[in-house]
Amino acid sequence: MANFDEINRGLLLELQKNARRSNRELARALGIADSTCLERVRGLQQNEVILGYTAEVNLDAMGRGLRAMIAVRIHPKSRDAVESFREFVLTLTEVLDVFVVSGSNDFQVLVAVQDAQHLEDFVLDHIAQYPSVADLSASLVYEHLRRRPVDILQKRPPRRRRSEPPS
Repeated sequence: MANFDEINRGLLLELQKNARRSNRELARALGIADSTCLERVRGLQQNEVILGYTAEVNLDAMGRGLRAMIAVRIHPKSRDAVESFREFVLTLTEVLDVFVVSGSNDFQVLVAVQDAQHLEDFVLDHIAQYPSVADLSASLVYEHLRRRPVDILQKRPPRRRRSEPPS
């Protein structure tokens, strides 16, 4: 695990706000030397804390203004069926995110499409036709909010067992 001191925490927060900032700009924002900044960012990448850099796109501007969450139940409940569906659904252009979940459903699939007709066609022609899909339901997404940037959680003190007396 990477060392999450205040410098690394600051780097992670700043890069999530704008990953296109130069090393020099990052260093100045954190009050550290350029060489220290570069070394720290490389360390975060090598430790796989930073997995990559992407561009966030405006789905509305791309003609994909309707979003839906599709709950999918797989049958039979086998590793092969789950892995096969996961691989299949990730190949579909409409799919943004795939969540493998517990409970009555096995997957929650977030999609972005042009309109309601496109959603219906996508569900009926792709998801419902997959052999191991036992049931599905689609819910329109009115608003998708993300909490950004992701910060480092503070370590919690260990829980006291019920049998332990208070200190």
